[in-house]
Amino acid sequence: MALAHIVGIGRTRVGEHWDLGLLDLAVEAAGAALGEAGADGPTAVVVGNALGGALGDQGNVAAYVASRLGLEGGETHTVCDDDASGGSAVRLGIALIRADLHREVLVVGAEKTSDALPDEAEAARAGGLDSMREASFGFGPAVASGLGMQRYLAEHGVDRGLFFHLPRTAHLHASDNPGAFFPWELPQEQYSRAQIVAHPLNVCDCAPLCDGAAAVVLARPSGSGDAVRIEGSAAVTAPTGISSPVIDLDLPAATRSARLALDRAGADLGDISIFDLHDSSSFLAALSVEAVGLADRGRALEAAAGDAFVRGGPKPLWTFGGLKARGHAPGASGVYQIVEAALQLRGEAGAAQVRGASAALVQCLGSFGSTAVTHILRA
Repeated sequence: MALAHIVGIGRTRVGEHWDLGLLDLAVEAAGAALGEAGADGPTAVVVGNALGGALGDQGNVAAYVASRLGLEGGETHTVCDDDASGGSAVRLGIALIRADLHREVLVVGAEKTSDALPDEAEAARAGGLDSMREASFGFGPAVASGLGMQRYLAEHGVDRGLFFHLPRTAHLHASDNPGAFFPWELPQEQYSRAQIVAHPLNVCDCAPLCDGAAAVVLARPSGSGDAVRIEGSAAVTAPTGISSPVIDLDLPAATRSARLALDRAGADLGDISIFDLHDSSSFLAALSVEAVGLADRGRALEAAAGDAFVRGGPKPLWTFGGLKARGHAPGASGVYQIVEAALQLRGEAGAAQVRGASAALVQCLGSFGSTAVTHILRA
Protein backbone atom coordinates (compact mmCIF):
# COMPACT_ATOMS: atom_id res chain seq x y z
CA MET A 1 0.00 0.00 0.00
CA ALA A 2 1.31 3.43 -0.92
CA LEU A 3 2.26 5.77 1.90
CA ALA A 4 2.08 8.80 -0.40
CA HIS A 5 1.99 9.69 -4.08
CA ILE A 6 4.53 12.01 -5.69
CA VAL A 7 2.45 14.38 -7.81
CA GLY A 8 5.04 17.06 -8.54
CA ILE A 9 8.82 17.34 -8.69
CA GLY A 10 11.30 20.16 -9.23
CA ARG A 11 15.01 20.82 -8.86
CA THR A 12 17.68 23.37 -9.62
CA ARG A 13 21.00 22.59 -11.19
CA VAL A 14 23.58 21.64 -8.57
CA GLY A 15 26.49 24.06 -8.63
CA GLU A 16 27.80 27.38 -7.36
CA HIS A 17 24.90 29.81 -7.57
CA TRP A 18 26.60 33.10 -6.75
CA ASP A 19 23.57 35.16 -7.77
CA LEU A 20 21.01 33.20 -5.75
CA GLY A 21 20.44 32.85 -2.01
CA LEU A 22 19.19 29.86 -0.07
CA LEU A 23 15.54 30.96 -0.24
CA ASP A 24 15.83 31.78 -3.94
CA LEU A 25 16.98 28.23 -4.68
CA ALA A 26 14.27 26.69 -2.51
CA VAL A 27 11.52 28.74 -4.12
CA GLU A 28 12.74 27.93 -7.65
CA ALA A 29 12.62 24.18 -7.03
CA ALA A 30 9.35 24.40 -5.11
CA GLY A 31 7.71 26.47 -7.83
CA ALA A 32 8.55 23.83 -10.43
CA ALA A 33 7.10 21.07 -8.24
CA LEU A 34 3.92 23.03 -7.52
CA GLY A 35 3.50 23.87 -11.18
CA GLU A 36 3.69 20.22 -12.12
CA ALA A 37 1.31 19.14 -9.34
CA GLY A 38 -1.32 21.53 -10.64
CA ALA A 39 -3.55 21.10 -7.60
CA ASP A 40 -5.10 23.47 -5.08
CA GLY A 41 -1.84 23.65 -3.22
CA PRO A 42 -0.31 22.03 -0.17
CA THR A 43 -1.31 23.04 3.32
CA ALA A 44 2.02 22.08 4.87
CA VAL A 45 5.62 22.87 3.91
CA VAL A 46 8.61 20.88 5.17
CA VAL A 47 12.15 22.00 4.35
CA GLY A 48 15.35 20.03 4.88
CA ASN A 49 18.38 22.24 5.45
CA ALA A 50 21.60 21.15 7.14
CA LEU A 51 23.92 24.15 7.22
CA GLY A 52 21.85 27.33 6.91
CA GLY A 53 22.00 28.14 10.61
CA ALA A 54 25.67 27.22 11.01
CA LEU A 55 26.77 29.25 8.00
CA GLY A 56 24.69 32.26 9.03
CA ASP A 57 22.45 32.24 5.96
CA GLN A 58 18.96 31.57 7.27
CA GLY A 59 17.14 29.86 10.09
CA ASN A 60 13.53 28.64 10.18
CA VAL A 61 13.73 28.16 6.42
CA ALA A 62 10.33 26.55 5.91
CA ALA A 63 8.40 29.56 7.20
CA TYR A 64 10.18 31.88 4.78
CA VAL A 65 9.78 29.50 1.84
CA ALA A 66 6.04 29.23 2.53
CA SER A 67 5.73 33.00 2.75
CA ARG A 68 7.52 33.59 -0.54
CA LEU A 69 5.28 31.03 -2.22
CA GLY A 70 2.11 32.57 -0.83
CA LEU A 71 1.36 29.50 1.29
CA GLU A 72 0.88 31.30 4.60
CA GLY A 73 -1.67 29.97 7.02
CA GLY A 74 -0.50 26.39 6.84
CA GLU A 75 1.90 24.26 8.85
CA THR A 76 5.68 24.55 8.38
CA HIS A 77 8.66 22.59 9.67
CA THR A 78 12.40 22.92 9.11
CA VAL A 79 14.38 19.69 9.47
CA CYS A 80 18.09 19.70 10.30
CA ASP A 81 19.48 16.14 10.42
CA ASP A 82 22.93 16.74 8.95
CA ASP A 83 23.30 15.10 5.51
CA ALA A 84 20.08 13.15 6.14
CA SER A 85 18.01 16.35 6.36
CA GLY A 86 16.38 15.93 2.95
CA GLY A 87 15.41 12.31 3.52
CA SER A 88 14.06 13.14 6.97
CA ALA A 89 12.02 16.01 5.53
CA VAL A 90 10.40 13.62 3.05
CA ARG A 91 9.66 11.20 5.87
CA LEU A 92 8.02 13.95 7.93
CA GLY A 93 5.95 14.93 4.90
CA ILE A 94 4.77 11.33 4.61
CA ALA A 95 3.94 11.25 8.32
CA LEU A 96 1.78 14.38 8.04
CA ILE A 97 -0.19 12.76 5.24
CA ARG A 98 -0.49 9.39 6.98
CA ALA A 99 -1.78 11.15 10.11
CA ASP A 100 -4.56 12.55 7.91
CA LEU A 101 -3.56 16.10 8.80
CA HIS A 102 -3.00 17.24 5.22
CA ARG A 103 -3.96 16.09 1.74
CA GLU A 104 -0.83 17.56 0.13
CA VAL A 105 2.56 18.46 1.56
CA LEU A 106 5.37 20.34 -0.17
CA VAL A 107 8.80 18.99 0.76
CA VAL A 108 11.90 20.96 -0.20
CA GLY A 109 15.58 20.29 0.39
CA ALA A 110 17.83 23.33 0.03
CA GLU A 111 21.43 24.25 0.74
CA LYS A 112 23.74 27.17 0.05
CA THR A 113 27.45 26.53 0.66
CA SER A 114 29.39 28.49 -1.95
CA ASP A 115 29.37 31.76 0.02
CA ALA A 116 31.40 30.15 2.81
CA LEU A 117 35.16 29.67 2.79
CA PRO A 118 36.22 26.00 2.55
CA ASP A 119 37.42 25.94 6.17
CA GLU A 120 34.14 27.46 7.35
CA ALA A 121 32.10 24.91 5.44
CA GLU A 122 34.17 21.99 6.75
CA ALA A 123 33.84 23.31 10.32
CA ALA A 124 30.07 23.53 9.86
CA ARG A 125 29.94 19.99 8.53
CA ALA A 126 31.98 18.80 11.52
CA GLY A 127 29.00 19.87 13.60
CA GLY A 128 27.31 16.70 12.40
CA LEU A 129 29.79 14.75 14.54
CA ASP A 130 30.01 14.83 18.34
CA SER A 131 31.04 18.43 19.03
CA MET A 132 32.80 17.62 22.32
CA ARG A 133 34.30 14.18 21.69
CA GLU A 134 35.12 14.40 17.98
CA ALA A 135 34.79 17.79 16.27
CA SER A 136 36.68 19.63 19.02
CA PHE A 137 39.66 17.32 18.42
CA GLY A 138 39.80 18.15 14.73
CA PHE A 139 37.65 15.35 13.36
CA GLY A 140 35.43 16.20 10.44
CA PRO A 141 33.84 14.08 7.71
CA ALA A 142 36.98 14.10 5.55
CA VAL A 143 39.36 13.17 8.36
CA ALA A 144 37.02 10.43 9.57
CA SER A 145 36.74 9.06 6.02
CA GLY A 146 40.52 9.03 5.67
CA LEU A 147 40.88 7.05 8.88
CA GLY A 148 38.13 4.70 7.79
CA MET A 149 39.72 4.13 4.41
CA GLN A 150 43.01 3.20 6.09
CA ARG A 151 41.15 0.70 8.25
CA TYR A 152 39.20 -0.72 5.28
CA LEU A 153 42.39 -1.33 3.28
CA ALA A 154 44.14 -2.99 6.22
CA GLU A 155 41.16 -5.13 7.27
CA HIS A 156 40.21 -6.40 3.83
CA GLY A 157 43.65 -6.46 2.19
CA VAL A 158 42.45 -4.76 -1.00
CA ASP A 159 44.47 -2.57 -3.33
CA ARG A 160 44.13 1.17 -2.75
CA GLY A 161 43.50 1.74 -6.45
CA LEU A 162 40.26 -0.23 -6.36
CA PHE A 163 38.53 2.66 -4.60
CA PHE A 164 38.69 4.45 -7.97
CA HIS A 165 35.80 2.40 -9.32
CA LEU A 166 33.20 3.91 -6.99
CA PRO A 167 33.67 7.54 -8.11
CA ARG A 168 34.27 6.27 -11.64
CA THR A 169 30.75 4.81 -11.65
CA ALA A 170 29.25 8.05 -10.32
CA HIS A 171 31.05 10.18 -12.91
CA LEU A 172 30.13 7.80 -15.73
CA HIS A 173 26.46 8.33 -14.95
CA ALA A 174 26.82 12.06 -14.34
CA SER A 175 28.20 12.42 -17.87
CA ASP A 176 24.59 11.88 -19.03
CA ASN A 177 23.16 14.37 -16.52
CA PRO A 178 23.40 17.97 -17.78
CA GLY A 179 22.37 19.19 -14.33
CA ALA A 180 25.38 17.61 -12.61
CA PHE A 181 28.21 19.65 -11.14
CA PHE A 182 30.76 17.27 -12.72
CA PRO A 183 29.06 16.05 -15.93
CA TRP A 184 32.06 14.13 -17.22
CA GLU A 185 33.81 10.79 -16.80
CA LEU A 186 36.71 10.45 -14.35
CA PRO A 187 40.00 9.19 -15.87
CA GLN A 188 42.00 6.82 -13.70
CA GLU A 189 45.12 8.95 -14.16
CA GLN A 190 43.32 12.00 -12.77
CA TYR A 191 42.14 9.96 -9.79
CA SER A 192 45.63 8.55 -9.14
CA ARG A 193 47.23 12.01 -9.17
CA ALA A 194 44.56 13.78 -7.12
CA GLN A 195 45.59 15.81 -4.09
CA ILE A 196 45.40 14.01 -0.74
CA VAL A 197 42.78 15.39 1.64
CA ALA A 198 43.26 13.01 4.59
CA HIS A 199 45.55 10.11 3.76
CA PRO A 200 44.72 8.00 1.82
CA LEU A 201 41.50 9.86 0.90
CA ASN A 202 42.00 12.20 -2.05
CA VAL A 203 40.01 15.01 -3.65
CA CYS A 204 38.42 12.67 -6.18
CA ASP A 205 37.10 10.51 -3.33
CA CYS A 206 35.08 13.41 -1.91
CA ALA A 207 31.74 14.78 -3.06
CA PRO A 208 31.91 18.53 -3.77
CA LEU A 209 29.89 20.82 -1.53
CA CYS A 210 27.42 22.72 -3.72
CA ASP A 211 24.36 24.92 -3.79
CA GLY A 212 21.03 23.52 -4.87
CA ALA A 213 17.43 22.71 -4.10
CA ALA A 214 14.99 19.94 -4.96
CA ALA A 215 11.30 19.60 -4.17
CA VAL A 216 8.44 17.11 -4.25
CA VAL A 217 4.72 17.51 -3.70
CA LEU A 218 3.41 14.55 -1.75
CA ALA A 219 -0.28 13.69 -1.87
CA ARG A 220 -2.61 11.36 -0.05
CA PRO A 221 -2.87 8.11 -2.05
CA SER A 222 -5.83 7.90 -4.36
CA GLY A 223 -7.24 5.15 -6.53
CA SER A 224 -6.67 7.00 -9.78
CA GLY A 225 -3.71 8.28 -11.73
CA ASP A 226 -0.27 6.90 -12.44
CA ALA A 227 1.78 8.85 -9.89
CA VAL A 228 5.00 7.39 -8.51
CA ARG A 229 4.29 5.83 -5.13
CA ILE A 230 6.36 5.84 -1.96
CA GLU A 231 5.64 2.38 -0.55
CA GLY A 232 8.30 1.99 2.12
CA SER A 233 10.00 4.40 4.49
CA ALA A 234 12.23 3.92 7.51
CA ALA A 235 14.52 6.08 9.63
CA VAL A 236 16.96 4.54 12.10
CA THR A 237 19.50 6.06 14.44
CA ALA A 238 22.39 3.94 15.71
CA PRO A 239 24.82 4.91 18.49
CA THR A 240 26.51 8.14 17.43
CA GLY A 241 30.22 8.54 16.83
CA ILE A 242 32.71 7.52 14.18
CA SER A 243 33.92 4.38 15.96
CA SER A 244 31.46 1.98 14.32
CA PRO A 245 32.19 3.04 10.71
CA VAL A 246 35.94 3.53 11.24
CA ILE A 247 36.79 0.67 13.61
CA ASP A 248 34.04 -1.86 12.89
CA LEU A 249 33.58 -0.86 9.22
CA ASP A 250 29.88 -1.12 9.84
CA LEU A 251 26.80 1.06 9.31
CA PRO A 252 24.13 -0.64 11.42
CA ALA A 253 21.60 2.17 10.95
CA ALA A 254 21.89 1.86 7.17
CA THR A 255 21.40 -1.90 7.28
CA ARG A 256 18.35 -1.77 9.55
CA SER A 257 16.79 1.21 7.76
CA ALA A 258 17.02 -0.54 4.38
CA ARG A 259 15.56 -3.77 5.75
CA LEU A 260 12.66 -1.99 7.45
CA ALA A 261 11.81 0.06 4.37
CA LEU A 262 11.90 -3.02 2.14
CA ASP A 263 9.73 -4.98 4.58
CA ARG A 264 7.19 -2.18 4.78
CA ALA A 265 7.04 -2.06 0.99
CA GLY A 266 6.69 -5.85 0.78
CA ALA A 267 9.84 -6.00 -1.33
CA ASP A 268 13.34 -7.41 -1.33
CA LEU A 269 16.56 -6.29 -3.04
CA GLY A 270 15.78 -8.44 -6.05
CA ASP A 271 12.69 -6.32 -6.76
CA ILE A 272 14.68 -3.07 -6.95
CA SER A 273 15.60 -1.64 -10.37
CA ILE A 274 17.76 1.30 -9.28
CA PHE A 275 19.63 2.33 -6.14
CA ASP A 276 20.88 5.66 -4.82
CA LEU A 277 23.04 5.45 -1.70
CA HIS A 278 25.11 7.90 0.31
CA ASP A 279 28.50 8.62 -1.29
CA SER A 280 29.80 11.79 0.33
CA SER A 281 33.15 9.95 0.31
CA SER A 282 34.36 6.79 -1.41
CA PHE A 283 34.78 5.23 2.03
CA LEU A 284 31.17 5.81 3.07
CA ALA A 285 30.04 4.73 -0.40
CA ALA A 286 31.76 1.35 0.07
CA LEU A 287 30.25 0.86 3.53
CA SER A 288 26.80 1.89 2.26
CA VAL A 289 26.92 -0.60 -0.61
CA GLU A 290 27.80 -3.38 1.82
CA ALA A 291 25.36 -2.29 4.52
CA VAL A 292 22.39 -2.36 2.16
CA GLY A 293 23.45 -5.72 0.75
CA LEU A 294 24.61 -4.86 -2.77
CA ALA A 295 27.96 -6.52 -2.04
CA ASP A 296 29.36 -8.78 0.65
CA ARG A 297 31.48 -7.26 3.41
CA GLY A 298 34.82 -6.15 1.95
CA ARG A 299 33.69 -6.79 -1.65
CA ALA A 300 32.14 -3.43 -2.67
CA LEU A 301 35.25 -2.29 -4.53
CA GLU A 302 35.55 -5.54 -6.44
CA ALA A 303 31.88 -5.36 -7.40
CA ALA A 304 32.31 -1.78 -8.64
CA ALA A 305 35.39 -2.77 -10.64
CA GLY A 306 33.30 -5.48 -12.29
CA ASP A 307 30.67 -2.89 -13.37
CA ALA A 308 28.00 -4.29 -11.07
CA PHE A 309 26.64 -0.79 -10.46
CA VAL A 310 26.67 0.78 -13.93
CA ARG A 311 23.49 1.35 -15.92
CA GLY A 312 22.86 -1.89 -17.71
CA GLY A 313 24.49 -3.81 -14.86
CA PRO A 314 22.64 -5.92 -12.30
CA LYS A 315 22.40 -3.18 -9.63
CA PRO A 316 22.34 0.32 -11.21
CA LEU A 317 23.58 2.86 -8.68
CA TRP A 318 23.84 6.68 -8.66
CA THR A 319 22.14 6.87 -12.05
CA PHE A 320 22.35 10.69 -12.10
CA GLY A 321 25.86 10.84 -10.61
CA GLY A 322 25.23 10.60 -6.88
CA LEU A 323 26.65 13.07 -4.39
CA LYS A 324 30.10 12.58 -5.88
CA ALA A 325 29.40 13.83 -9.39
CA ARG A 326 25.91 15.37 -9.35
CA GLY A 327 27.17 17.39 -6.40
CA HIS A 328 26.36 17.43 -2.70
CA ALA A 329 24.08 20.13 -1.34
CA PRO A 330 23.84 18.50 2.11
CA GLY A 331 20.32 19.48 3.18
CA ALA A 332 18.95 18.91 -0.32
CA SER A 333 20.67 15.69 -1.38
CA GLY A 334 18.02 13.37 0.08
CA VAL A 335 15.29 15.16 -1.89
CA TYR A 336 17.39 15.13 -5.07
CA GLN A 337 17.51 11.34 -4.66
CA ILE A 338 13.71 11.17 -4.55
CA VAL A 339 13.31 13.47 -7.56
CA GLU A 340 15.82 11.50 -9.62
CA ALA A 341 14.24 8.17 -8.68
CA ALA A 342 10.83 9.54 -9.70
CA LEU A 343 12.21 10.59 -13.07
CA GLN A 344 13.57 7.08 -13.60
CA LEU A 345 10.28 5.44 -12.64
CA ARG A 346 8.32 7.80 -14.90
CA GLY A 347 10.63 6.98 -17.80
CA GLU A 348 11.71 10.62 -17.99
CA ALA A 349 15.41 10.30 -17.15
CA GLY A 350 16.60 10.99 -20.69
CA ALA A 351 20.10 9.70 -21.43
CA ALA A 352 20.31 8.51 -17.80
CA GLN A 353 17.28 6.23 -18.14
CA VAL A 354 17.50 2.68 -16.83
CA ARG A 355 15.37 0.53 -19.11
CA GLY A 356 12.35 -0.99 -17.40
CA ALA A 357 12.92 0.77 -14.06
CA SER A 358 9.98 -0.08 -11.82
CA ALA A 359 11.23 0.27 -8.24
CA ALA A 360 13.91 2.32 -6.49
CA LEU A 361 15.69 2.28 -3.14
CA VAL A 362 17.18 5.58 -1.98
CA GLN A 363 19.07 6.08 1.25
CA CYS A 364 20.78 9.07 2.82
CA LEU A 365 22.97 9.16 5.92
CA GLY A 366 23.58 11.78 8.58
CA SER A 367 26.26 12.21 11.25
CA PHE A 368 28.68 9.84 9.55
CA GLY A 369 26.14 7.05 9.25
CA SER A 370 24.59 7.33 12.72
CA THR A 371 21.28 8.27 11.10
CA ALA A 372 19.92 6.50 8.01
CA VAL A 373 16.72 7.27 6.11
CA THR A 374 15.54 4.91 3.36
CA HIS A 375 12.62 5.15 0.95
CA ILE A 376 11.24 2.61 -1.50
CA LEU A 377 9.51 4.01 -4.60
CA ARG A 378 7.48 2.18 -7.23
CA ALA A 379 5.98 3.19 -10.54
